[in-house]
Amino acid sequence: MPSTDEVLEQIDSAVDDWTVSADAMRCTPAPAPTPAGPPSNSAAPELPPVPVVPVVQFTGPLAARALAARALVALRLVDRHGLTPGTATSAVRAATNGEPTPHHDLVIAEAEAAAAEATQHLAHDLAALISAFQTAATAMKQFSKACRAADGYVAAYRKPHRSRDRPAWQSPYGPPARRR
Repeated sequence: MPSTDEVLEQIDSAVDDWTVSADAMRCTPAPAPTPAGPPSNSAAPELPPVPVVPVVQFTGPLAARALAARALVALRLVDRHGLTPGTATSAVRAATNGEPTPHHDLVIAEAEAAAAEATQHLAHDLAALISAFQTAATAMKQFSKACRAADGYVAAYRKPHRSRDRPAWQSPYGPPARRR
């Protein structure tokens, strides 16, 4: 029994081929002859090496932040310690994976220094944000007090309350006139 992919390929070729009738979908073409290969007692042919792919354990914004942090540490190693970009990147990748390298201590020190600087920047930003919120809260309190104080002045200009001696649907001038 042919696989699903084979059936779909046959359908596609029959639909796209205008020289073959609809009956062509009922038969399978003869398989292509296999080329003469190594004898069956020989070892399997060697496959090309699989490229090394970095494993990222998470995706999305967290992965982007992790890659940015690695790049930052690598740039600090290049700028402050004179490592080449390739060596710095390899050292950061190895330290992330827990592999020993000659630059392991430098990577750890630069990562801690970068984290300390980021903490200082965040503390500074947080202090500025707290100050802005306190200023806004003070301004809102003053505005609220001003609105309460102005309530006496505004009350004189408000519309008078409607008397509740008749239902809302009735006009104060009596029932509507009848049409003639």
